[in-house]
Amino acid sequence: MELRRRDSLENVTTGNTPIPASPSRLRTFLRRRFSREETLGLYLTVGFVAFALLVALFGILADEVFEVHGENPIDRRITLAVRALHAPGRDALARTITDLGDVRFLMPAALATVAALYIKGRRVSALLFAGSVLGGWLLETVLKISFHRTRPDLWPALVTEKTASFPSGHATMTTVFFGGIVALVFHLTKNRRARAGALFAVAVIVLAVGFTRIYLGAHWLTDVLAGYLVGLLWVVLCATGTEYFARRGRVKN
Repeated sequence: MELRRRDSLENVTTGNTPIPASPSRLRTFLRRRFSREETLGLYLTVGFVAFALLVALFGILADEVFEVHGENPIDRRITLAVRALHAPGRDALARTITDLGDVRFLMPAALATVAALYIKGRRVSALLFAGSVLGGWLLETVLKISFHRTRPDLWPALVTEKTASFPSGHATMTTVFFGGIVALVFHLTKNRRARAGALFAVAVIVLAVGFTRIYLGAHWLTDVLAGYLVGLLWVVLCATGTEYFARRGRVKN
């Protein structure tokens, strides 16, 4: 009887009780995940975290915008302040800069970029870049239809737009296209000067286009910020996919 009791006690204590996870195992997993040797896992982890953060920020911004009835106070103040900057020369310059986010410029530029990548043998990059531009445009269109925000009407706009306001299509697509260019530069070269130069130039272009949308009366500030977030999350998704397939080595890239 005593032997049977001991056996049953051993079964309870050793066989049926789960062994708690050791903190050292978690530290080891995280250390390996973020090490240079585990580059594929690193890209996937960082990409997922960045994507989730951008989605959360967009959700917070959208909730803030549509929770307020009428114009957002900050939007109203910024739009009225920008009107004081209007002058014929500045108006013409703003119209020129804003064309960098127009589909009539972006689509031919995207096709030229895809063709150049394909000719150079960068087929995965070409495919994912084309998908990022097309997908970004579709995502922006769906969001405009879903939110259906009216455009600013505090003063007559200097451009005529027929679609909804949130998010800004120009801000979204300039971020998708030029952000995709930066992602390609980071993917294709390790030269720090080239990377820094591309990042700086693209930041200037994207911010300038976003400002012109407010200056021309086409968008509220929050429309532009939402466009940046949508464009960035799409670039992060596509850039992570490019790195994943390239490093898996399934297709020469």
